[in-house]
Amino acid sequence: MKSKFTAALFVLATTLDSASAKLGVGSMTPQQADRPYAQIILKDGKSFWISAGQLNADSAVETFLVMRGMDCRSKGETRKIKMPDNYMALTPVSESVWQNALVIGANFLGEWSMVQLQANLSGIRKSLPLSDVGVIWASASSKAGYFIAGASMNKQPVLMYFSADLKNRKILSQANDGNGEVSSVFESRGRVFALFNRHGDSKDQSASPGAELREYSATGTPVSRTPLNGIASIGTALKDGGIAISYWIGEQLFMEKRDANLSILWSTKLHQSNGIASIKGYLLEAGSHIAWVGANDNKLLIHRLAQDGKSIQTSIDTKTNIGIPIPDIYSVYSSGNDIYVRGAAARSKNPPEKITEFCFIEQPDS
Repeated sequence: MKSKFTAALFVLATTLDSASAKLGVGSMTPQQADRPYAQIILKDGKSFWISAGQLNADSAVETFLVMRGMDCRSKGETRKIKMPDNYMALTPVSESVWQNALVIGANFLGEWSMVQLQANLSGIRKSLPLSDVGVIWASASSKAGYFIAGASMNKQPVLMYFSADLKNRKILSQANDGNGEVSSVFESRGRVFALFNRHGDSKDQSASPGAELREYSATGTPVSRTPLNGIASIGTALKDGGIAISYWIGEQLFMEKRDANLSILWSTKLHQSNGIASIKGYLLEAGSHIAWVGANDNKLLIHRLAQDGKSIQTSIDTKTNIGIPIPDIYSVYSSGNDIYVRGAAARSKNPPEKITEFCFIEQPDS
């Protein structure tokens, strides 16, 4: 296979302009097992792709993490860190911009724990179990500590705050939040935002699906609550102090931008769900663009929008036959205008157990 290719561009529903997007393969590596992976973003802005594996040491199986740069064209350093547990799942993304890196995972018994790494990434600084957690979707840091987002064992939203030394904890989600999850959490200029998604309840007709944006201080003090349209919402901070949010209304995916006062500046339709598709996806800035990265019709799809909401281009992988990762989350990083997309998934022409590690590079046409 050639190291690069130009992907075909599909014009999607009403709002997407015709443009020749550049989507290429940086690397593809077959592997024997589907190892859990995640992404961490550090204080210095560097982003690493981490995968968990096992090795035999002194007649015992031990877990280790392999850390690689998100830029798949880089030949940077690879780090290997021994972990305390047999991790079988990892939280998709941890943004430890203000604190030491935090890796969160679950073992084969479904028991979640958090591991704080040394500042130089040489090993573990502290480890702590997380109780009554069903899934963790994201974590972020503030100048005071960490915020961890997900859902409980009984499918209720979970949002926790930990002090920087992990000694103090506050539960920020509430008992009356109903069924749902906290799908993302992120920091913006000292403010912390979390997206609460409420699932419908067949036993309680008044508990309709919906989403809410909640703001907290750096130490987890509640500041505001803003109702949102749609469900399965995710968000990200923008360099101009605003935020971007994506969400679903029925089978239609939308993106909106809000200013620093949380007022809506615009809302744009992205695409209609088709086949195997990402429920959440990933949002980030790439240069002056805002991008949504996910899958539709079991193919990688990247939308680029301008800061005013106009479509720049849409890139779709139509060449590799690599399907959507499980649980449909890609690891995504931007450097300048370029977007790097890492993950591991089966290729449709192979049996399900055949897994391929991949890294795509997407660039603006001009």
